[in-house]
Amino acid sequence: MTRVLILDPLWPLDVGMEALDGIEVTLEQTDRIQGDDVVAVLVAPMQTIPANLLELVPNVRLVGTCSTGYDNLPVQELSAQGVMCLHVKSYCDAEVAEHTITLAANLLRGVAQLDGFVREGGWYPYPREPRRLAGSRLGIIGFGRIGRLVAMQGDALRMEIIAYDEFVDEATMQSLSVQKVDLDTLLETSDVVTLHAPLVPETQHLMNARRFAQMRDDAYLVNCARGPLVDHVALGDALRMGVIAGAAIDVYPVEPPPADEPAFGWPNLILQPHSAWYSAEARLAPYRRQIADLARFLRGEEPEGLIMQPEGTR
Repeated sequence: MTRVLILDPLWPLDVGMEALDGIEVTLEQTDRIQGDDVVAVLVAPMQTIPANLLELVPNVRLVGTCSTGYDNLPVQELSAQGVMCLHVKSYCDAEVAEHTITLAANLLRGVAQLDGFVREGGWYPYPREPRRLAGSRLGIIGFGRIGRLVAMQGDALRMEIIAYDEFVDEATMQSLSVQKVDLDTLLETSDVVTLHAPLVPETQHLMNARRFAQMRDDAYLVNCARGPLVDHVALGDALRMGVIAGAAIDVYPVEPPPADEPAFGWPNLILQPHSAWYSAEARLAPYRRQIADLARFLRGEEPEGLIMQPEGTR
């Protein structure tokens, strides 16, 4: 019998299983990776696989992560050895875009800060001047699916939208009422900078001390993408020294963050528990889609979430 290992202990085994009807396969929820009859391994978001995976399960032909981001998988290495790598496309794009705009609005309007002010007995004068969203400049770094949704929602709020993405042409951005700019211009002129780039070696610490220094001292940063896009040491320095006005982060270099996470003590910072993806509608969607893709793979069809074609077959 063909076996599929699910390494995520929280995976709901009652979700999406109808897609496997008529397919002879055994799904095994386990933390033990072994067996010549294992053809696929599925993991949780951010969960990694051992470097010697192919020694443990020599006949594995598919590895999938139950998330849109796939920096937890060694895609190049596995693909070079004929293993398919899967992720889940687009299941929470709307949620992440909405969360991003919500945080941007919170920062500009000072919602969290004013809430704390009232709870401490304050009323007037206010501790800061809230800013108007309409007419504020929203700078989007990374203009993929989520970046485009953020642009559409920002435009609906009458914000001025600019974006930086080396791989998206000017005409595409203009079709969404977005001005294409270089990264320097975006950082130097935006009221809010929001990150929607993938995590690859070239984007590691994309936001560092030099980049923060380019931002205005009344500007804000939002990161609902990947924690390592931001150098957190540099972010802490920028907040403490007033280099930027504030930030909102939903993702961290290490998740969950340790109890001594430096960010907990930084001023003018809104913290979220990697929850931008979450909604009642999105909660189970990645599991259903991953099982549906597993069924396609087992039937000999191409999965919808295939990251790249493997080199050869196993």
